[in-house]
Amino acid sequence: MIICQGMIKPSLKSIPNSSGVYFFRSNRNILYIGKAANLRNRIRSYFDSRPKDSRIFKMLELADTVRWQETFSEIEALILESQLIKKNRPQFNIMLRDDKQYFFIAFTKEKFPRIFLTHQPTKQIKIKISQAIGPFTDGTALRTALKLLRRIFPYCTCKQTHNNYCLNYHIGKCLGFCCLKSSDILREQSNAYLKNIQAIKDVLNGKRISVIKNLEREMTSMAQHNNFERAIKLRGQTENLKQVFENAQIILELKSKSAGPEALEQLKKSLKLLTFPARIEGYDVSNIQGQFATGAMVVFTNGQPDKNEYRKFKIYTNPAGDTGMLQEILSRRFRHPEWQFPDLVLIDGGKGQLNAARSVISSKTPIIALTKNEKHRGDHIFVSTQKAAMPLEKLSPTIRNLILQIDSEAHRFAIGYYRKLHKNIYKK
Repeated sequence: MIICQGMIKPSLKSIPNSSGVYFFRSNRNILYIGKAANLRNRIRSYFDSRPKDSRIFKMLELADTVRWQETFSEIEALILESQLIKKNRPQFNIMLRDDKQYFFIAFTKEKFPRIFLTHQPTKQIKIKISQAIGPFTDGTALRTALKLLRRIFPYCTCKQTHNNYCLNYHIGKCLGFCCLKSSDILREQSNAYLKNIQAIKDVLNGKRISVIKNLEREMTSMAQHNNFERAIKLRGQTENLKQVFENAQIILELKSKSAGPEALEQLKKSLKLLTFPARIEGYDVSNIQGQFATGAMVVFTNGQPDKNEYRKFKIYTNPAGDTGMLQEILSRRFRHPEWQFPDLVLIDGGKGQLNAARSVISSKTPIIALTKNEKHRGDHIFVSTQKAAMPLEKLSPTIRNLILQIDSEAHRFAIGYYRKLHKNIYKK
């Protein structure tokens, strides 16, 4: 620790490289709340040189401690920062924004509400607003968050009604009926739209866990009533929402950049692999309560998705649970010696899935089993080359994001095949 500008500068080694929210305090009173994609780099920036802004200099003089709270993603940090600023109203958050304006997300008061960003939600004259959520400090991050949420919960942005479906409907960003001139809209359609709007409101208000639980409950109910079309859509929404908040770099990189040789070298070193992981295969199973199960294999060659090497699998037998399904897929895959064998295999699951994979795959090929435990923030991996589980947060952001990207791509490919394969069944 060293004294710097009136406060104690924290040891950089004690600050994580993850995203999160940080707090400057004085006598336990919060002076300022900020968010960061990388907490260590952001907090360090306050001490690397004398601040040009006199207000920041004053804040650092008054502060006696700086604390932080880690998050899984920048989107989570963005929303958490907004909630904490609204709750605590720190002195310097107001002072440091007096030449700028906070962002709010406004919802219009219409049959099919639209969503837009504004600085002054209470001064809109032409547009009637039913609710505004904020304040948010980062307009760019907020727009990206909305863009991602709209992919999961489509809503309308058309300014006028029209006779034919809009372009956004065809690319999955609009439910379609909400901007048609035709008034023949079913109550179920109207309710579906309003559910999407409410889900976005809840997520932006920091209630995403309850949104996920509601989606999962409805998915189970639909599956029990044999409405598999609706169930698979709900599962897709659930998984996509989880992935948005699990990807630490999703705001900075809307489309994740592929890993390069340096990242793969880091992966080899961290997991104590004997060979360079030039070819990594990821596997996932897609089913609703065991019905119409399918599986998928994705391949990353030198850190890049190699889509020509992707493979799809129908589950022909009726094995017990996802573990048995995974074992069937791997058994069939490794009966193809003409397919290049992997340097590393990634599967979704825990020790059971790892043991199932190990029973099929040669001991010369290392295996990673990714286990997610969002509730207790205990995401970790089991590696066949090591005895103990490894917390995901202990890995560098580069390696962590590569593992999550492969897992996400395997899930996307598996669920896409499931939908395509059973599209005709759903229509019956």
